[in-house]
Amino acid sequence: MKKFLINYYALVMMGLFIIYNLILDNLKISGLIYQVFMVILIVTNIIILIIFRKDIKCKSLIIVVYFFLWLFSKNTLQCVFEISSMITLIVIGFLGSNFIKVLSILITIFFATFSMPFFFGYLLVFGMNVNEEKERNDIYDSAHYYCENNYEVYSYSAGAMDGFHYSIGKYYEFFDIDGILSISYSERNEVSREEYNNYLNTHHCKLVGDIHESK
Repeated sequence: MKKFLINYYALVMMGLFIIYNLILDNLKISGLIYQVFMVILIVTNIIILIIFRKDIKCKSLIIVVYFFLWLFSKNTLQCVFEISSMITLIVIGFLGSNFIKVLSILITIFFATFSMPFFFGYLLVFGMNVNEEKERNDIYDSAHYYCENNYEVYSYSAGAMDGFHYSIGKYYEFFDIDGILSISYSERNEVSREEYNNYLNTHHCKLVGDIHESK
């Protein structure tokens, strides 16, 4: 059993990454405890990959999958975990696999060629705050409301090159110690501006900023 876990450790970690970032996309975790946990996980993961480099299987497959998944990370720390795993697997597998050598060269050329577009794409998707979840960093505070029956209503935009969008979706806050740890469930369901305004006019809603100030 131990041998099996070592052999497929990287594959299991990739599976957990996919589950949290893609399948459980609406689950949001943030805060200092989460940041510390992710930093420890990133460092520990690199060490484990290096120590058991000769036993880790499916390196090439994992590198390819990670290459296509990094923009689907929920936040910066998840993205760092994914990219650090990919780079570590490339380094430890470079001498032992011609296929990984080819992959590493192609990936290096790709990122070198498109470094600027990817940099701006990263900023557009994740922003500058490592603690901010994707699809939460583009919400306008002045148009962000919590409403009755666990609904969240807000307008959002990716920036100057993007127009305004509106969302009416379910929101559940499971745990919240401000700045320490927050666990919530948030659905983004895009609607028209008319639907957005009509919902605010026909339901009991409170501006999120006013709720936080009253705590």
